[in-house]
Amino acid sequence: MNKDHCQLIELIAQWEGRVNATTLQKHFGISRATATKSLQNYCRLHPDNIHYDSTLKGYLPTQSFTPHQCLGTIEEYSQLHLQHEIPNPFHFVEAPIRNIDPHLTRPLFHAIRNRRRLDIGYASVSSPDYEGRIISPHSVVFTDIRWHVRAYCEKNQDFRDFVLSRFNGVFNDEGEATHHEEHDNKWNTWVDVVIEPDPRLNPSRKRIIELDYQMEDGRKTLKTRAALLMYLLQKLKLDQYKPTAEAQQIIVNSDCWKQIEQYLPK
Repeated sequence: MNKDHCQLIELIAQWEGRVNATTLQKHFGISRATATKSLQNYCRLHPDNIHYDSTLKGYLPTQSFTPHQCLGTIEEYSQLHLQHEIPNPFHFVEAPIRNIDPHLTRPLFHAIRNRRRLDIGYASVSSPDYEGRIISPHSVVFTDIRWHVRAYCEKNQDFRDFVLSRFNGVFNDEGEATHHEEHDNKWNTWVDVVIEPDPRLNPSRKRIIELDYQMEDGRKTLKTRAALLMYLLQKLKLDQYKPTAEAQQIIVNSDCWKQIEQYLPK
């Protein structure tokens, strides 16, 4: 059974509510016989997922439909329209993501894989002139608008985040690293971030927020590394408290906040 065919069958059935041989023909440029065989094979493989409706001339998802060949997320479904020449109902707001030169990443990935120390040139907002730093990188992180590397900094004697676009491209190997991922306490500490509707909202508006964030009993718990907590709060727009409930919409539960604020920059 062709895996690509299975994934397409599931995504179209799940998000559009109907899939047929024509769908597979257009997506893959295959014959009707091949498309029909793929649908039949899928039904044998997952008999409780889709069923044929002769009136609608297509396969419909059952009430117990469960994705087996894909994640089944709307993000995955949206990517389908980018990969194939089909009508695309999706539009994305693009942020000015900083361009990363592969010449910057190669020595960093090499150092991560081989646990090496690097002498780098790095500029920051507080120190705009490039200055030398010796770092021991262990991970690369994307925060939606920028890439950074998590590394031990010998100048600060601590693990820090270094924005990739601020490296000057000069890397000198300084030998074997002595500080690794397993030594990064904040990286290895997982925290629960409990969010809930802003208490200033009335009950009907709170209910809308609960639906937006798939809350249960008025709360939603998100798990993240302590080292990435700040970025999660920024992504949820929880790094600043807004003057109106309509603008704020969600807050971090007060008891949760007492537990996690120790991991935020002072």
